[in-house]
Amino acid sequence: MTQTYLADHVSVAPRYQRSVRIDADFGQADPLSGYVLQGSARDALTTTLRLATNGQGAFTWTGPYGGGKSSLALALASYSLGRGPAFKEAKQLLGDVPEVTAVFGRAPKDWLCVSLSGRRGDPVADLREAVASAIAGEPGHARTKRSKMEAADGRDIVERLQREVEARPKGGVLVIVDELGKYLEGAADHAIDIHFFQDLAEAANRSEGRLIVVGVLHQAFERYADRLGQSVQDEWRKIQGRFADVPIITAVDEVIELVGRAVTTERSHPQSHPIAAIVASEIAERRPGVPKDLAERLDDCWPLNPAAAALLGPITRRRFSQNERSLFGFLASAEPSGFTEFLQRTTLASGKTFRPAELWDYLQVNLEPAIMASPDGHRWAQAAEAIARAGRDGTHLRLQIAKTVAVIDLFSNGSGLAASPRTIAASLGHSDADVEDQLADLVKISALVYRRHLGAYAIYAGSDFDIEGEIEARIAERGRLEIASLNDLASLQPILAKRHYAEYGTPRWFDAQIGELAPQGLGPKDVRVSAGAAGKFLLLLPGIDVDPGQAEASLIEVSRTEHRHGLPVIVGLASNSADIRKTAIELEAARDVRNESPELAGDAAARREIDARIAHLSAQLEGLLREGFERAHWFDTGKPLDLQSLSYGLSQAASDIARRTFRQAPIVHSELINRRRPSSNSNAALRALLHAIVVGRGEQHFGIKGYPAEKGLAVTVLERAGLYVRQGERWDFVPPGETSTFAPLWSLTDGLLEAGEQVGVADIYRAWGEPPYGVQQGVMPLLLVTYLFSRRHSTAIYAKEAFQPAISDLVMDLLLQDPDHVALRSVPTDAANAVALKEFAAVASEFVEEAPSEEPLEIAQALVQFAYSLPNWSRKAQATLSKQAIDVRRLLLDADDPYQLLFVDIPEALEASGEGTAPALRTVLSELDHAYPDMIEDLKTRMLEGLKHRDAGNLSELVERAKRIAGHGGDDLKLRGFITRLAEFDGSTESMAEICGLVMGKPVTTWHDLEPSRAAMQLSEYAYRFRRVELFGDSDQQPTQTAVMVMAGVGSTERSVVRRAQIATEAQKRLGPLLDEIGKTLDAAQLEPDMVLAVIAELAQRHIEDDGERDVTVPISAEKEA
Repeated sequence: MTQTYLADHVSVAPRYQRSVRIDADFGQADPLSGYVLQGSARDALTTTLRLATNGQGAFTWTGPYGGGKSSLALALASYSLGRGPAFKEAKQLLGDVPEVTAVFGRAPKDWLCVSLSGRRGDPVADLREAVASAIAGEPGHARTKRSKMEAADGRDIVERLQREVEARPKGGVLVIVDELGKYLEGAADHAIDIHFFQDLAEAANRSEGRLIVVGVLHQAFERYADRLGQSVQDEWRKIQGRFADVPIITAVDEVIELVGRAVTTERSHPQSHPIAAIVASEIAERRPGVPKDLAERLDDCWPLNPAAAALLGPITRRRFSQNERSLFGFLASAEPSGFTEFLQRTTLASGKTFRPAELWDYLQVNLEPAIMASPDGHRWAQAAEAIARAGRDGTHLRLQIAKTVAVIDLFSNGSGLAASPRTIAASLGHSDADVEDQLADLVKISALVYRRHLGAYAIYAGSDFDIEGEIEARIAERGRLEIASLNDLASLQPILAKRHYAEYGTPRWFDAQIGELAPQGLGPKDVRVSAGAAGKFLLLLPGIDVDPGQAEASLIEVSRTEHRHGLPVIVGLASNSADIRKTAIELEAARDVRNESPELAGDAAARREIDARIAHLSAQLEGLLREGFERAHWFDTGKPLDLQSLSYGLSQAASDIARRTFRQAPIVHSELINRRRPSSNSNAALRALLHAIVVGRGEQHFGIKGYPAEKGLAVTVLERAGLYVRQGERWDFVPPGETSTFAPLWSLTDGLLEAGEQVGVADIYRAWGEPPYGVQQGVMPLLLVTYLFSRRHSTAIYAKEAFQPAISDLVMDLLLQDPDHVALRSVPTDAANAVALKEFAAVASEFVEEAPSEEPLEIAQALVQFAYSLPNWSRKAQATLSKQAIDVRRLLLDADDPYQLLFVDIPEALEASGEGTAPALRTVLSELDHAYPDMIEDLKTRMLEGLKHRDAGNLSELVERAKRIAGHGGDDLKLRGFITRLAEFDGSTESMAEICGLVMGKPVTTWHDLEPSRAAMQLSEYAYRFRRVELFGDSDQQPTQTAVMVMAGVGSTERSVVRRAQIATEAQKRLGPLLDEIGKTLDAAQLEPDMVLAVIAELAQRHIEDDGERDVTVPISAEKEA
């Protein structure tokens, strides 16, 4: 069997699901269909018309939401028509009321009905249009004409209504203003003049009942003025006195009847009637005179539990319920824990009804903050605490009983209902015994108390802390509210310029602050704009000493004041300042009570109440401030900013002001970096992009592969903006076009640099960030790099006061982390020195990879780049270089001014001028360029000589020699390293530098002037050691050298020569034929052995002297690695 829910069988009658709107429903019959003229409504109508016949013409009908006031007003208005279906419906409702026929007749034919619904606007304009529309809707010609002169105070409307009355001798004019309270709220906020209602009422009261004005209110007239000053309240009381107030308060029994009519079902529910009978009898015991059919009325409310139905009337009349919910709003709305939700989740078979316990849940979920802020707040807090105690370690039934007692105890006033055991048991569907057991337990834990004189239970009132009295005492102590405290309480959020962000991509916000308008004007703190904000909206509350009549004039003068950095400060006068002050000081006092009252430590109910009070006051203050900002009279540079007439709010105004203030801001649609403080991930992407620019300039997307964040920045910020474009085969940075939004920024920067002096990047950033540009800090480094590349021919860069030949990674890092250490300088083109520049450019192009243009900056950058690219030794060497080379090198490394460098310093250092400067510079640069490789080449030559290797162009024999002895050399690690490197030696400068660094014990890059001569000695030493290893090492390889020693001394000089030599075995083989030939010559001479030796010694001495080599004997000894 299919399970069905109550919602399938129960509904709220359509008529009760919508509220009547008199201006829209007037003249239609359907809105009146099903309307029941309750006794309270009949009494109110009778009283109104009886007074009208006695000369009273102005009335207010006052009653809670859902009481049928608008429906009664619509019925009266429809009756005054005297024709049509709507009149017929109204006649069935009101035709038997004698006072209706006495005033309007049985078929009114000469009455004009003017109806309108109130709003927070101008009632004068609204009523003027309503009168004109009503007259135009009548058959025949109009009896009066609209005045050509429309008075701001509405005098023309009153006069026209009076003329209409005169033109209708057998009738009159009925004016009905539904939602009159909204006009009064506007008047309380100073948006309209309250005296219009006084003029209208006086005209009605003089009409002898032929001009009847009825205003419909939800609360008493004076309640709308209770937040105003005493003098204003007195004025309102005078105006209220012109109106006769007629209350329309639906009786409890009438509410029960209305609920029964509203809730409809086709299902029978016999099980509910006994419960309804019990509740009705309980009510009858305590409230005599109840209708005899009360049980049937309660039963008609099913599936509302009879006890819950009896409570709806009193609840809807409570202050917290006004402006929040009406009776029928509760029945039809889909709020959490509400009646509609109950119908949707409860099955028909369950037999459940919407009980008082469910009513408590509904109130707690939806209305607790409003209840806590109302006069019922203290008792509600006590009840909530009692229910919390009942829920601790208690049964579900105990919790339901506590909720039932709580809601009956709080809201049964006037209904006759009491939380008796019988009523509780009936509403929960449990036996009396079960309920009484749980009630006893609840009394024991001090959750409930039994009142014998009533025979009913109530919530235990355990808190005697007088919160209201404490708050009032704190207010009296404080006296007046400090504006600084109000700003702390308000915690106002910035006003975002949303449309400006969508258009420009730059997030901008305006400070929202409250100030006090004093006779002496504003202080510096009032007009100070916080860092990063685009301006400020300053809502001013008139001070005690400020004349209200002069407040606006003072405000205009204040708004004309110039403020820091040209950021706008929009000032406004709060129309609800008195209410803001009153609520704020009460909130501050409540916080003091909460924080400074030790009695609250042991009083959970009082703590709950004060916390709820603070929450409510905070929300109320927030709403008042929002209203204050929205409805303030704003002034911008002395001119009014009328937000209400422009149909937009503060955000739209902020966007318009931001567009005006930052009118030359570039469009940068990048959420990553176009902000004041980008995230760490965004900064990482920016850093990656800047370094990619250094190495990838010339390629699309700077050569970035895939789809990382930095590629997105390159595309959105640079390429789409036309700042990095394809030019031929390459991509390059270009200046923005004239129509580009970046053009003003480039123009500003050009202007900052045009004086030719160094300008710090931090100063440029500061200028960019101020109006009218307003560039965000996060995007500044990327835009500055873009500017530098697009102006690279004319802009010099200095990092830590040193001239930079190029935009390097160092420059990128400083721009990101420390822009204070980077400066720029403009270097304009010099046409007067064009010939010299051309020659300099030609010289520079010989020594750098990328030939510079014939611009002084690029030539200087190329020369400085050459100097910085020299090997470290070449940048330090002194003894091996000429004075001119040393001086030019110093000038290039310390360069500052391109002009000074090219046309003054270099010619002086070279002692040249005119056409001789460039050739002399070429010579010096060549000397610097070759200094290091020449030094290394000289050391190589010396090493090869020491190794007895004669062919420097063919090193294969030497490499082979080294390979044969690789791994040998004893425990001398440095010698073994020397041999290893010779085994891989290719003769290049780099491989020779490695050997030099080895034998010296430090890299060549750290050498000074003396190191090359020391290195030569070390190389000779290790060459000799190398040869000794070849002769005497323990290698298992075949020897490659043969040792030879000759001692020769000849003649009387006794001069002797001792010579040791190593001969390659391959060379020794080639000596065989020569030895044979010399041997044959000696044999043929037939010399004695001594003579043969003398000949050989003489020959050896001759050739050794011609050789010129000195013998160096270095013993082989172990050397530890340095």
